Amino acid sequence: MAAERRTASPWAFMAATAVLWGSAFPAIRVALDGYSPTSIAVLRLVCAMAILSPCLFTGRISRLRRADLARMAGFGLTGMTAYQLLLYAGERHVEGGTAAMLVATSPVFATLLGMLVLRERPGTRGVIGLLIALGGALVVATAGGGGGGTHSGMAMIVLAAAAQATSFVLQKPLLRRYSGMDCIFYGSLFGLLPLLFFAPGAARQTADAGWQQLTAVGWLGLGCTVLAFCTWSRVLKAATTSTSSLVLYAVPVAALALDAAVFGAVPTPMAGLGGLVVLLGVAVAAMRRTPPRRVAGPTPEVTARQRETVKSG
Repeated sequence: MAAERRTASPWAFMAATAVLWGSAFPAIRVALDGYSPTSIAVLRLVCAMAILSPCLFTGRISRLRRADLARMAGFGLTGMTAYQLLLYAGERHVEGGTAAMLVATSPVFATLLGMLVLRERPGTRGVIGLLIALGGALVVATAGGGGGGTHSGMAMIVLAAAAQATSFVLQKPLLRRYSGMDCIFYGSLFGLLPLLFFAPGAARQTADAGWQQLTAVGWLGLGCTVLAFCTWSRVLKAATTSTSSLVLYAVPVAALALDAAVFGAVPTPMAGLGGLVVLLGVAVAAMRRTPPRRVAGPTPEVTARQRETVKSG
């Protein structure tokens, strides 16, 4: 925590990440009207690859080292493939706001994995903030944002949260050698490979999709993948996995607000209260301890000079 306190929290990037990822839940809700979960996953990653491919040819994407191949592949398979498939399948049976709150359990998994794998220590304040934010998430999940869901759907979303946390732990060491754009490109590439089997079905569904579904899928690729992972990489690079993943507790708050703006799904008062508790937990965990103030006193040079004066006297 000492090193973490010396690093300024990138609040702007944390807020941007929360809004961008929060917008994914209403976008998924729109896209599911015309696409299957596998098709959304394929098209989202294809869109991301199409946006980032020019950067590869202009040299803005670093070359992947052979030693990092397995870790980067693991990042893509967990964070891009498993997370998306589980989330989309679960959101067919769970309302968007509730799904966002269930995904907010990811920091719990991230903290445990960070302690076991990366030997990170979140500290007392980090643990307290995590528990407060988790309590707020449970309040919102219980209150709902205008809907609930089936137990099987909720179970898939919790598994998606675990997959997402695993990808965070795999990605963090890579950020010492690669930029956020590098990780997005190679992660999307490895995440797309096992989904290519579903590409023909995605193409057929695209031919029948309306402009709303096409726009939603395009935003999932541009905003919720490329832009969001760029801002998220800045956050993850500046703090420990446990602290940086606390930004995910703010994602459901953004998702509920966007649901209300786009679909008119106004959250219940209890859900709003839970959202405030979530933000309180994030603030507690990210709070920096004020260093103790030093009492002004004589410098060593002044003290030595005084001793010489006494001797000469």
